[in-house]
Amino acid sequence: MKDLSRLTLEEKVGQLFFLGFHGIEPDRETRELLDVIKPGGIVLSRRNIETFDQTAKLTSRFTESRDIPALVAINQEGGAADRLRQLFAPIPSMSDAANGGMAQLRRLARVIGAELQATGFNTLFGPVLDLSTPGSILRGRTLAASPAAATRSGSAFIEEVADSGTIVCGKHFPGLGGVQRDPHFTLPQVDKPKKILLMEDIAPFVNLFEVLPMIMVGHAYYPSLSDSRPMPASLSPRIVDKLLRKKLRYEGLIITDDLTLGAVTGLGLTPERFLEAFEAGNDMLLFSQTTPLVEQAFQTILNAARQSTTTRNRVSASVQRIYAIKRRIPLPLRNRANARSRILRHIDRLSRSIEVSVH
Repeated sequence: MKDLSRLTLEEKVGQLFFLGFHGIEPDRETRELLDVIKPGGIVLSRRNIETFDQTAKLTSRFTESRDIPALVAINQEGGAADRLRQLFAPIPSMSDAANGGMAQLRRLARVIGAELQATGFNTLFGPVLDLSTPGSILRGRTLAASPAAATRSGSAFIEEVADSGTIVCGKHFPGLGGVQRDPHFTLPQVDKPKKILLMEDIAPFVNLFEVLPMIMVGHAYYPSLSDSRPMPASLSPRIVDKLLRKKLRYEGLIITDDLTLGAVTGLGLTPERFLEAFEAGNDMLLFSQTTPLVEQAFQTILNAARQSTTTRNRVSASVQRIYAIKRRIPLPLRNRANARSRILRHIDRLSRSIEVSVH
């Protein structure tokens, strides 16, 4: 990996971006944009996945770069959020596994870690550390209803996934458990008092700081934590910088949730919005598309860094955190075919054991 001291300002700003694209491989326009930005991360989803070999080849395109390897992530949670089912077999949801007991949850985590390792992903956008709440949009995706139980389950899940060499990213700070309006379409509002948020929703994140190299900030509005003007937590300096980074003293990498979601685009998505998210205290900006807007956002942040010593220093600090994580990534798995057969056997045992525990 290219030495940090040798990175140009353009390369440093590129590291702040975590991008996605359509198709089972980047088209010409996407390749050209990626060559300009050289993003620090790539996120893939079902639209990018066709076969086992195709997926492994696609991830290696980004992880095995001699220059600056990318963090290559996926939201793989099982159940309805099982993005790899067509490559292996369907796996239970996080909630089903957690309800089946700690042993079942650990088995699910080992399966997910093995799936990611076999297909070449080095980063998991998970676990979901939001608290289980009746009527929540996160049903099936959460681990527990109480902060203590979410901490215990989250710790076990992280331990097992991390054993595969995968970087984990806890989400969605400061907690979306009580949200009943989907951030994909609109900006939800959480009206809990600050004291309750700190004691309940935020507690699992704080309890797991030492084993969470990354935290994703969500897109809900928290009047008790943020400004009087409605805005997503991901764009709020009071939540990202002042609360998460300074008051709670989180030292790891902070990333926004996907900036393509309606909770953000409903406010107006411009190149300056990306700079706003960076200035709020986020280290990386997740945007699951490659459009001209991304290149404009790249140029906007680059120009701001050229004009401001404070912004340049912030860029350097974020890149140092990004590099610290990239240095932890192990070498890619070589014998992928045997790994796939082994994973299928583990999935079958896991599914059977959860069926028995439920009935």
